[in-house]
Amino acid sequence: MPGKKVSSMRARVRNVRPDAVDFRDLAYRASIGAAPKPSRFPDFALPVKNQHDTSACTGFSLSLVLEYLARRSARETTAQVSPYMLYWMARRYDEFPGSKDEGSSLRGALKGWQKHGCCADRLWTTGVDSMPPASADAAQDWWLDAVTRPLGAYYRIDVKQITDIHSALNEVGIVYASTDTHKGWDAGADGGRKEGVWKIRPKSFAQDLFVIPYKPGSAGGHAIAIVGYDHQGFLIQNSWDTDWGSYGYAILTYQDWLANAMDCWVAQLGVVTQERMEIARNVTLRVDARNRVKVSLNTTLRDREISPFIVNVERDGRLSSSGQFRTTPGDLEALVGVHLAEARRRWRLGAKPIDVCVYAHGGLLGEAAAAKDAARWVPAFYDARIFPVYLMWETAFLSTVIDRLNAYLRDLRVVDTTDSASAQVGRWWNTRLERALAPWGTQLCSEIKDNASAMSSPGDAGRAPPGALQLYNAFTASESAKQAVRFHLVAHSAGCVAHCHIAERLAAAGVRFESVSFMAPAVTTGLFDSTLRRRLDDGSVRRYQQFHLTDKAEEDDSTCGPYRRSLLHLISRSFEGGRRTPILGLQHDFDEMCRRRGKPRNTRVHVSPGPTSTSTTHCGFDNDALTMQAVIEFIQRSGA
Repeated sequence: MPGKKVSSMRARVRNVRPDAVDFRDLAYRASIGAAPKPSRFPDFALPVKNQHDTSACTGFSLSLVLEYLARRSARETTAQVSPYMLYWMARRYDEFPGSKDEGSSLRGALKGWQKHGCCADRLWTTGVDSMPPASADAAQDWWLDAVTRPLGAYYRIDVKQITDIHSALNEVGIVYASTDTHKGWDAGADGGRKEGVWKIRPKSFAQDLFVIPYKPGSAGGHAIAIVGYDHQGFLIQNSWDTDWGSYGYAILTYQDWLANAMDCWVAQLGVVTQERMEIARNVTLRVDARNRVKVSLNTTLRDREISPFIVNVERDGRLSSSGQFRTTPGDLEALVGVHLAEARRRWRLGAKPIDVCVYAHGGLLGEAAAAKDAARWVPAFYDARIFPVYLMWETAFLSTVIDRLNAYLRDLRVVDTTDSASAQVGRWWNTRLERALAPWGTQLCSEIKDNASAMSSPGDAGRAPPGALQLYNAFTASESAKQAVRFHLVAHSAGCVAHCHIAERLAAAGVRFESVSFMAPAVTTGLFDSTLRRRLDDGSVRRYQQFHLTDKAEEDDSTCGPYRRSLLHLISRSFEGGRRTPILGLQHDFDEMCRRRGKPRNTRVHVSPGPTSTSTTHCGFDNDALTMQAVIEFIQRSGA
């Protein structure tokens, strides 16, 4: 809930951070036309806001910008948007993420608006520590309403260029800014103690407005909206209620601004396209006339459409509290209570079981690449009437490996092993790299495996359960999921490690899995035997299929750049303590495991390239059309 009303200026939280340097920022360039007016007072008055005792001034001041732009353009004549949503999203994108109310930056708030839009104030009034639940009614859902208020172009203004700020105010009417404060700001408490005169909303500069007295020192950063100017300085609108300054307004002198300004931005509203209106009307994934999923080609809109189906976890296995795909327990409740329920209704399943597939990507993808991967798998599963859950865990393992290889090779002459005559030298070269990278690679691989295990490990008492367990708990607690559900697991590369542990731990709790599909599993045969094989034996996992490359394709795979074998070879020969360790996804090791211990029960194997998969590299399975088709068909045979 909103914080308590404060009467003392000392209770006001001032912890806005300056924007970090980012050379991608677009600089504002003033248009050369008519000279700026000698002074500019706001064309119309906006509601004076009160952030109470929160750190949400970046959200409150940005909400003023948005409301001004919406009213000036006549899109919403009485626009009132949620400052709490803007602030919540700002904290997702700042360089200092966290769950506590510790402030944000202007760029973080703008990035949140650019990625997610902003909802009406009535749909998000819960404050800074929680977000509203999803609604089965699209008109009452804050997430869907927000898409109708997009950010358009926005530009950074050099804070030292007073004339540029004047120009921006004449062009747009309002500027988003932050500045360091000082004791002079405290003089505005209780209306500057000038009874009567400053207790009404000012209508012009002739009304003897409160001027913030310039004082040396610092009292913390604060975000404001600049709404005008005259010969003394900028007219600012604050978010400390009407009993501060002149009914919430004040003059910030140019001297004060030049001494203390942090950041300054000018923005405009984006166009609400037909596609945005369609998204706002749909409580879940959009479908066309043939009931095929429609996902936007615009990356920002695409990501917001698929994000309800993404469960993002941190390296400790807990739900992620930062980044674009931040996941909360409320998101999991919406996934099951809203999106799963809508899928049942659309597919007219009645009392029939619904197939739910949890997909774990490989350890090769960062957040952006994982989002692109999810945009392929989520619609494909949904079109096949398989409810998708995409487990995102942001490892970027491959880029780390290649960076390390390049660092090692910086001062070495790389051997060309493409000539058949140098094959023997090539083997020597690979062995040299395997030995050199073993200590570092073993540590990295151990961290990846620990992260994969942590998703389903009970962990310490008193802490929130890990992401996979919270996901399962959301299913067990939901009325929608109490109807028949068939669970399936699909994973690629290191994601298979995560699913080995998930299958083992949930099976021990009584969960049954209809099928498991692994693509190029970066799993030791020992881990497979102690988890999936034994669950296949006891029936907890009903069916298993695996995709892997031929031995020749593994040898020819250039995924790891200077290392002339596949990533699985590097893991097997180097990253498991420098000792040759059998890996499930290597054809030779899989065949040897079957020869020694027998082929796992109810198992189907796809060797690629072949009739059911055309991948020729370790990284190729998750975007290979035939592989995807085989995975979907395997799931669809459930109950047969």
